[in-house]
Amino acid sequence: KGRDRMKKLIFLDLDGTLWNNEKVPLSALSAILQAKKNGHKIFANTGRTYCEAITSLLPLQLTGHCFSAGSEIYVGDKTILFDPLPAHSVKKMTSYLLKHHVGVSMEGSHRVYQDPINHSCFAKTIAEDANNEALRRFMILEDISQATKEDYNQFMKIFLCNPNGVDISTIQKGVEPDSELTMFGLDSGEITNAKHNKGTAIQTLKQYFNNAYETVALGDSENDLTMFDVADISVAMGNAKKEIQEKTDFVTTDISDNGLQYAFEKLGII
Repeated sequence: KGRDRMKKLIFLDLDGTLWNNEKVPLSALSAILQAKKNGHKIFANTGRTYCEAITSLLPLQLTGHCFSAGSEIYVGDKTILFDPLPAHSVKKMTSYLLKHHVGVSMEGSHRVYQDPINHSCFAKTIAEDANNEALRRFMILEDISQATKEDYNQFMKIFLCNPNGVDISTIQKGVEPDSELTMFGLDSGEITNAKHNKGTAIQTLKQYFNNAYETVALGDSENDLTMFDVADISVAMGNAKKEIQEKTDFVTTDISDNGLQYAFEKLGII
């Protein structure tokens, strides 16, 4: 019972967990508001960089945000961690990938650039799914040739599109030792800072709050597994793949079936 009464640090993945196409279900908004009133702290924990999500997140007034797969962490307006990929690594990896005809988006905390391969991949996806608001911002990004010297100090990750079917072992050869490749199937992937992930973000904040809170992680995909590994309680959304659900303590309902609210109720958060 003591554990039940312990206040929670709650970490929410974005796409497929908190929102669909950046639209948060009304029941999730209400659950977040109630949880905060009950003294729990709520963080977004996402692979997206600051500039790719903050505008949509600000109205939710969360306790804080973990961006860029754990390499950029904020509590309120306070920066707890900001650890971009080394500029020389970004240059080297980008040049290697382009030479091997792999598409590249250099995703910065403040600005994002992409090459023509990624641009055409995103254009194709939008043409097939007109409701995909999340991807529309990729249509107006500048070409990577426009990135300035200052920009190279704010790149948090590299997103890859692989329409030419380049072998994953070839892509892996271009990844610098300080970086880590995660593929999402064969068609796309991302390179992030090897020191950080969504799980290390939870550990950092648990320490920041002097281990006074029990941690809860909610997610639905492969890049949430590091969260599930370290959280005291892990929750998969009902819309998560079976193999993701099997790695969690509890499976809630689908995002469109009040999944977040149901999980909060079941865990005694609200």
